[in-house]
Order: sequence, then structure tokens, then C-alpha cells
Amino acid sequence: MSDPATSRGAVLLDLDGTISDPAGGVTASFRHALARLGKPLPDGEPLTWIIGPPLRESFARVLGDDAMAAEALTLYREHHAAGALYDNRVYPGMAEAIGTLAGDGFRLFVATSKLVSFAEKIVARHGLSEVFAGVYGSSLDRKVEEKADVIALCLETEKLDPARCVMVGDRKHDVIGAAVNGLSCIGVTWGFGGIDELEEAGVTVLCDAPAALPGLVVQTIAGTRRSRGGA
Repeated sequence: MSDPATSRGAVLLDLDGTISDPAGGVTASFRHALARLGKPLPDGEPLTWIIGPPLRESFARVLGDDAMAAEALTLYREHHAAGALYDNRVYPGMAEAIGTLAGDGFRLFVATSKLVSFAEKIVARHGLSEVFAGVYGSSLDRKVEEKADVIALCLETEKLDPARCVMVGDRKHDVIGAAVNGLSCIGVTWGFGGIDELEEAGVTVLCDAPAALPGLVVQTIAGTRRSRGGA
């Protein structure tokens, strides 16, 4: 973990779809919640669209009822806490990229819409706790839920200068949340949002491979970024 006094800047990394692939556990818990409520699964589309946005929004979209969405989220969290959260794998090359960034003097933070207690357990499970200066996520009391709120909390708590920070994520919520807080955003193309979603949201730069991420972070914070990195 780098010393704040000598840090080259800060990198906020999304968790699901950026650091790791949680599809198995997330979709299993989502299906479990709907089944417990006796509600059918959405037809004609894979459930991976739920990965990234706040889950309350995804349940509301499927169920069409805010109260039922809140109940579904409780059922989801119970199932996820029972073990589904560990059906999660780090993308090849990401542990190395994270290690390089930490070794290069950047302060690293996780900034995710996932419940912060779940995020902390996943980061620890993958042996990454030592390289992150903090893990930030959504709260049970809903005071922190949107990605913009998560980023704002991290910036305020850690006393970070947005001009020396960059957000790294795979969904439009990462791009928009970064912009609201005055951060550039590197969009990774191996997650669940896709190039079109990221570009339409106004992403600063795209990254096609974890090995390219450290260099793009340096370029983005320095203001010398390219439009694409890592074929």
C-alpha cells in the first residue's frame, strides 16, 4: 500500500466486471430471489445485464414494484451471503495489473455498487486486501447506493484530489459517476457494459486488456491518454 504523501495519484476500480467476474453468484442469487417471490424470470435476455447497476433498480425493472424490489433485494442478499458471493473469479491479468499499479506508487481503492461488506469479503478472498487502501460500496441504509455516491464517499473520506484520480469500470454507471465527481474514466471492454455503452456514456478511454491498464492510468492522469489501449 503506497504512502499518501508520495502517491502518484489514486485509482478507483470497480469490482464486478472490472476486477472480477461475478456472473455465477450474482445471477444465482437474483434467480433465487425471484423464485422465492413466485415471479418469472425475464424472457429473451441473459441476466448479465443486472451486473453493475444498483440491484434495487434491476429488481424494480423486472418486478415493476418498488416495495417488492426491496423484498427481493433482501432475499438476494441472504442467498448471496450464504455463499453465492464466492462464485466469483478474478479476470486473467487483473491481479498483475493491480500489483503493477500499487508498485508504481498509485493509491488503489475499490469503488463498487455492491454491498460494501460483500465487496470486502471478495477482495479478501482473492488475496487483494493488502494492495487496496480502502474498499467502498453501497450501504444497507441506502445512504450510499448509486455509483456517484460511492465515488463521492471515497473522495471525501480519503481526501483525494479528483484531478489526480481516475475511475476504472465496465459500465455506464462508472463513467457517469466519475464525471459527476470530476474524474476521468477508463472503460474496460472485458466486462458487461460493452464498447457502445461506454462510449455513449462519454468514457475517457477504452482499455482492451488488463496488461494495458497501468500505462493507460499513467497517461490518463497525466492528460496524455490515447483513445484505445491494449488490443
